[in-house]
Amino acid sequence: MKKRKGWIVIFAVLPVIICADSFWVGVFAKNTPYTGQSYTTSKSLLHLKNAIDKEWEKGSDIIDISYGHDVWMVLYGRDAGYTQQAYMHRRDLKKFAKTVNAYKEKGFVLINIEYGAGEWLGVFAKGGKTKEVTFVSTRYWEAFEKSIITHWKEGSMLVDVEEAEGYWTGIFAKNTSFKEQAYDKVEEWVDVARQIKRRWKEGYRIVNIEYTASEWFLLFAKFDKPREEVFANNEDIEDFRKTIRKYWKAGYSLIDLANGRY
Repeated sequence: MKKRKGWIVIFAVLPVIICADSFWVGVFAKNTPYTGQSYTTSKSLLHLKNAIDKEWEKGSDIIDISYGHDVWMVLYGRDAGYTQQAYMHRRDLKKFAKTVNAYKEKGFVLINIEYGAGEWLGVFAKGGKTKEVTFVSTRYWEAFEKSIITHWKEGSMLVDVEEAEGYWTGIFAKNTSFKEQAYDKVEEWVDVARQIKRRWKEGYRIVNIEYTASEWFLLFAKFDKPREEVFANNEDIEDFRKTIRKYWKAGYSLIDLANGRY
């Protein structure tokens, strides 16, 4: 697998502040392993399954899933490095956690979590490079923050975050491409660009943007080779589709999806 060489120059798309209920956010990067990308949108979990099955048949793997505007949006990539994938959803978080363990016994690791329409959804994979993957759920932020620090001390990195129904959940793993991590929480979207620029200057790159408990959670990491990144937001999903196509044409890959409020 050949990886494109990335640039070190960083660009940011500053948000336009317009009053709206919610909007889509995309993080784009160069120097990724993906040789091709696609995405699908579905109104229901039934249609979601059909769309995912079709993309799997084409040889694509799930990279990320986000829920917003009553729509599930799934991002795929070719050459993601997985040999097999699966996904499941449960309404109850405890049942979700038990199912995570059941998949683990079958050799799958959890790579992505999302909450939407009253369902906890998890994406699993075989063949990835990460090791000792752990799913954590806590009732309050303070407990989750302690868990982050504990895992960092043990050499595990935070891969994905989701907050819903009063629970903070996260995926931790070893053998990631991250050298070190940092995170920020901001209340207003207008503050997100400033925080990201500050972290970029410190040598960090975006791993995950999540809208959690009326706040934005920004997860960063340092890599061996800094990559060129850009982030953008659109209220209307059709405008967001145009934004995705624009950055694909410019040589970027879409690496993270989010939906949140100003």
